[in-house]
Amino acid sequence: MTPIEFIDHNKIEQCKETIRRIWNYKKVDHIPISVCFDDFSNYTLREQCENGELQVDVQIGNINRCLRALPDDYIPNIRIWPGYITLGTMFGLPVHWSDDPNQAPGLAGHPVTDMSMVYDLPMPDPMSDGLMPHNLRWLRYCTEHLPKDVYLTGIDLGGPMNTAKDLLDTNLLYTAFYDNSAALHHLLGKVTELQIRCYDAIIEAVRDINRFTSFDFDPLWAPEGRKGFVSDDVCASFSPEMFREFSMPYNNRIYQKFGGGRLHNCGPNPSIDLYMDHEPEIGALNCSFRYSRCDLARIKEAFRGKGVVEFNFDFGETFDEIVNGYEEIANALAPDVVALPLLFLDHTWSDSALTDLYMTLRGVSERYAREIAWSKE
Repeated sequence: MTPIEFIDHNKIEQCKETIRRIWNYKKVDHIPISVCFDDFSNYTLREQCENGELQVDVQIGNINRCLRALPDDYIPNIRIWPGYITLGTMFGLPVHWSDDPNQAPGLAGHPVTDMSMVYDLPMPDPMSDGLMPHNLRWLRYCTEHLPKDVYLTGIDLGGPMNTAKDLLDTNLLYTAFYDNSAALHHLLGKVTELQIRCYDAIIEAVRDINRFTSFDFDPLWAPEGRKGFVSDDVCASFSPEMFREFSMPYNNRIYQKFGGGRLHNCGPNPSIDLYMDHEPEIGALNCSFRYSRCDLARIKEAFRGKGVVEFNFDFGETFDEIVNGYEEIANALAPDVVALPLLFLDHTWSDSALTDLYMTLRGVSERYAREIAWSKE
């Protein structure tokens, strides 16, 4: 295993305290700039997803690059990621890879072709079914072999509605809202229970709930007690009324157990006005700048003074596109909402370009922080 270069524990603790303060709208001197770095220069995404040891070694190299190139804000983390398909594989669905080995894997087929079938679906075992044994093995490995200042993301499990989308034929999902809502609620209850059992298993594997950035895929460190995370990309395609009935009750079961952390929806966000109505109230939204940029005015209203928004730049944006995008976000949301940029960058970025990008964004974030209406202490 590649050794990790020097980590400044005190600096990481300072970075964590900045995040804690931001989630509570307490004044800081800048908004953190976060980077999730990928390297496919020697090994493809498929090779890394299928080989846990290789994936960990490549990610340690990514950590070392970020430690060298980022002057501040960086909290090292490892992401065990076999794809966003774990729950589907636990129901027996095979993994599907396209001809492009750097394209994320999907699932082959749908096991439910009639809503009556949902009542006979078995409850998978997190310790033995699908990709979960792979996930648990490498989470244990990282826990045992990496310094405690290297945090772990949880497993990309999606959310109850996302899993229902994977298990049902697409047309069947949308007709079930109207034609067989009882069966859909039964399915959502079952997959929510499974997701909770999987989170319990990964917590047991890592042994310390606070070793996670979050329980799911988000590499940004969340404060203690706010590690809960649900992905609900499907809600981009249906009404707020459907979101209230079919998403929120099952999202809430996860938040009630693990803390009102973050909701992910790439965007657009037709139900943005309901996000903060989860019980318990969530603390942040993770979304894609590309797909949520049209929602900036509604995000400002929904999260005013009480929620953080993470904008992913995850479509290969250029230096200028990232800087201009973050300036657009800051100008639209100040002084009412704090937004953190999360940059997904690959091996084509040099260390110097990474440093230059950070420093340019840092200037924007310092100005943005001066404009925020922070809570009085």
